[in-house]
Amino acid sequence: MSARFERLLASVAVGLIGLSLGVACSGDDNPEITKHKVDAGGSGGTAGDGGKPDGSGGNGADDAGIDADVGDAPLSPIRLGIMPVAPSAGDAGPTPADEKLAQLDVIALGSRGVSEVLRWDRLFEAPTIPVASEWARLKNLSQLYQGSGRSLLVCLALVDRSLDARPTGSAASWNDSATQGALEALVDKVLATFGDELYAISFGNELDRYFGSQSNKNATELAALVEHGIDYLKKHPAKPPSLRIGATFSTKALTSGASASVKNIIDKSDVVVATYYPLDSSFAARAPSMVAQDLAGLLAAVEVDGAVPRPILLQAVGYPSAIESGSSPEQQKAFFQALFQSLTSRRERFPFVSVNGLNDQRASACASEAAAVGAAGNVAAISAFCSLGLRGPAQTDKAAMGSVLDALAAFSTP
Repeated sequence: MSARFERLLASVAVGLIGLSLGVACSGDDNPEITKHKVDAGGSGGTAGDGGKPDGSGGNGADDAGIDADVGDAPLSPIRLGIMPVAPSAGDAGPTPADEKLAQLDVIALGSRGVSEVLRWDRLFEAPTIPVASEWARLKNLSQLYQGSGRSLLVCLALVDRSLDARPTGSAASWNDSATQGALEALVDKVLATFGDELYAISFGNELDRYFGSQSNKNATELAALVEHGIDYLKKHPAKPPSLRIGATFSTKALTSGASASVKNIIDKSDVVVATYYPLDSSFAARAPSMVAQDLAGLLAAVEVDGAVPRPILLQAVGYPSAIESGSSPEQQKAFFQALFQSLTSRRERFPFVSVNGLNDQRASACASEAAAVGAAGNVAAISAFCSLGLRGPAQTDKAAMGSVLDALAAFSTP
């Protein structure tokens, strides 16, 4: 890291610690929502504050999108944050400097909780051989979040949606002793690298997609491995006392009738971890007016009679702004307004929400995302994944950025 980045990191961390202390000591349970002006030059359309969302059906939310008045009951904070998707020039991909600046940027914008999806095969080049450079990067990331008092949800992507993410040379079976030992080594390494900034660890990235693409034997073995990982982590002597443990599924899988494997994994978990991308089967954006219904359905789907409700951590929430996805920057803004309005009265049930993401991704990364969900080469899927960012290709704020910044302030109640 250059001296310039070290100075920038130190100054941002010190400033944010002071800001956090100021908020914590203010005694203001209902922080005022500040409206943010957005550059009308954002990608894909006009980013004015007065426009109506395309196809939203009208959600009745005002421009801030949040009603902070929920009666006299004490408010629960939501660890809301923005995933630090770095900008990239063309298809070259972001540089390490770009990635570091994105990390600093989301913290400076007010993120209190951020999720990181870590593919197993990028952490270990073989089942017992860690990738030193990647673990050094993660150690720096840990120090950044510890220094700024932020919370981190780490998703250990044993599978990345429909893709097997095991290291090269892994055993054929998902749940033999060698694979279990390799997973234990991964957990050991994570706990040795991160500290109290770890808010949650989740196993698998949208496990349901992999279950659905495999034979019953492979799906059953992977489910057993995930349960083994949860049990191992719960009993680990280095586990932070307040660490939440779970596995990541798509909202669609949880609300459309979870399989026995999914239910068994959730039963072992402390929390439910979900992704939420409201796209239809053709990868077109669903109307923002559906958000309240979607969240209510998710809550109902994970209820267990007589049991204390498990918190739901939204590992990644995203909505496209592309016209090709049946959306626009104004419609993306309307979605986030509807989301935050719906979360206002459900703070205790959704204590962690991570928005995907800071910037739009490059085309090759979007193609990889589409392939991971079983839509390789699908133009609609690629367009959706390429327009999730709160900033467009020129790093200009889209209309939705102001709504997210307002929510970061409103949900930061200590």
